[in-house]
Amino acid sequence: MTAVTKNKSYEGIVEDYTHEGMGIVKIDGYPVFLPDVLKGEKVEYKAVKVNSRYAFGKVTHVITPSANRRTPPCEYYFQCGGCQIQVMDDQAQADFKKQVVNQNINQQAGLDLKINDTVSGHPLYYRNKSQIPVQKIDGQVVMGFYKPRSHDIVNIEHCYIQKDVHNDIMLFIKDKLIEEETSIYDEKSHQGLLRHIAIRSNSDDSEIQVVFITNGKRNEFLSIVKALKEAYPNVKSIVQNINDEKTNVIFGKRSIVLLGHDFITDTLLGQSFKIRDRSFYQVNHAQTEKLYQIGLDMADLSGDETIIDTYSGIGTIGLAASDRVKKIIGIEVVDSAVEDAKENAKLNGIDNADYYLGKAEEVMPQLVKEGVSADVVFVDPPRKGCHNEFLDSLIKVNPEKIVYISCNPSTLQRDMKYLSENGFKATEVTPVDLFPQTKHIEAVTVLKRT
Repeated sequence: MTAVTKNKSYEGIVEDYTHEGMGIVKIDGYPVFLPDVLKGEKVEYKAVKVNSRYAFGKVTHVITPSANRRTPPCEYYFQCGGCQIQVMDDQAQADFKKQVVNQNINQQAGLDLKINDTVSGHPLYYRNKSQIPVQKIDGQVVMGFYKPRSHDIVNIEHCYIQKDVHNDIMLFIKDKLIEEETSIYDEKSHQGLLRHIAIRSNSDDSEIQVVFITNGKRNEFLSIVKALKEAYPNVKSIVQNINDEKTNVIFGKRSIVLLGHDFITDTLLGQSFKIRDRSFYQVNHAQTEKLYQIGLDMADLSGDETIIDTYSGIGTIGLAASDRVKKIIGIEVVDSAVEDAKENAKLNGIDNADYYLGKAEEVMPQLVKEGVSADVVFVDPPRKGCHNEFLDSLIKVNPEKIVYISCNPSTLQRDMKYLSENGFKATEVTPVDLFPQTKHIEAVTVLKRT
């Protein structure tokens, strides 16, 4: 028997947060998870999903609100799955994100490190990349973002976390799609043409890229392309990306340029980067500069080091360090990213960077055999963190320092624990908020060889 009955109402005080930003209330030690509440609040709630170990609830009334509670700025917040913590003010968000990092590093991994305060930035209109699904519902074209845990679109006219120019272009394209009666993709039948719109912009919005992601290569966009170019002269690149697979993956493997170049150019920490439709590039420019700067400062470079930049992507952090090291060796598994990194090195007149295609756990040992010794290794993996094979090869390279940038505190703590058991110790971790209004947090640390 559980302590909670489905559909019954209860009162409780929010004791803590989950890593997803849900509040935790307890009844005789049995946890109930509640969205959109703040720590310390007294709330009335209804249990909506109950199992033997925990329940999910829905708040019906906030009896004693926190001083840090605010009305979400976005009218779509309670339907849309894009943001999770808009009910928290900026300070509460920063505290929550620091706590998530602390729980992972010090409670789960037991590393007993100093967790610095969250480095925050501007909380709204920061996303330089928007991926907007398009559907036709009851004959109406809808564009927006998915409801939580579904593929139902919330039809949105204004998103508070994507750049304002993206909102304008989204609405402009929507009007044109309706006007042109463009064929819209239906994922159930796998019929129809337009699946997603993607919009990217550089830091000052002087260059914008628009991508039409389509089920097949038919082009119904010529008049929209012409209208976009006239209305938005800073749209420098319009691309059609073809994805005819029955999949949840947004981008396909082939792209066709409809206008301008296949890239836009941005500047990050003084270096220029060409960004293509499928390039990985952090979505919050100002906060990325802070994140990378903290990583470079932690590395405490003297100018004589050889750096291996793993998961190097289009070369961003390695090239940002190029003027304060002797040599950069980038390793990346995506062939187009390797070509982009080489091109970006050339673009910036950087001649001390070499890039290798392959898995870092295979390339690094080969480099060591060839006599390469790395002083510092940069690690910036995807959310799943690093494989043990990668960590083992990193340990064999035996650098003096490992700068680890993470977008997932859960895999960061796992990897740091493994490295700390194999002779690499950190003293502090700094959370950096690249994703205000959402549960996501980046963190950066340096582990030194002991």
